[in-house]
Amino acid sequence: MFKYKQKGFTLIGVITTLFIVSVGLVGVINLANMSLKSATTSKMRLIASGLAQEGIEIIRDIRRANANQTNWSDWYNAISNGDYRVQYDKEYLISFSSTTPLKIDAQGYYQYDSGNDSSFYRKINFYKESSNELKLTVEIKWYSRGRWSYLTVEDRLWNWK
Repeated sequence: MFKYKQKGFTLIGVITTLFIVSVGLVGVINLANMSLKSATTSKMRLIASGLAQEGIEIIRDIRRANANQTNWSDWYNAISNGDYRVQYDKEYLISFSSTTPLKIDAQGYYQYDSGNDSSFYRKINFYKESSNELKLTVEIKWYSRGRWSYLTVEDRLWNWK
């Protein structure tokens, strides 16, 4: 009788190898997907933090401009506790609307006048702590990947003159 020595792979060996390779590929694909989601989330948070910082700086510029013309008490008494909007090229507060998103224009500036609606909303809140202190809160919210995200920044303005 002849004895045959089989050369090659068995069906079980091929299936096992394919399973191990596919599990590894699924892991790599999931890792790449998570990396892309994290990059998008980081980008949105970076834009939101820039918009929050811009909101605080605009309020400081408005206060500085008004404090140079009048004293702290006149400016402080002219504003009310509540919610507002601000824009980089305006020297005054805009009444708040929760349904109005920031727009992004052709130059990449966020504002309310023209451009395409962005996913960002900015709310400025004033709260008078005392006659010498104003609590300023900037809230940025945005809609991304089926959920709302928020970033809140707080600052205090003082009677510095």
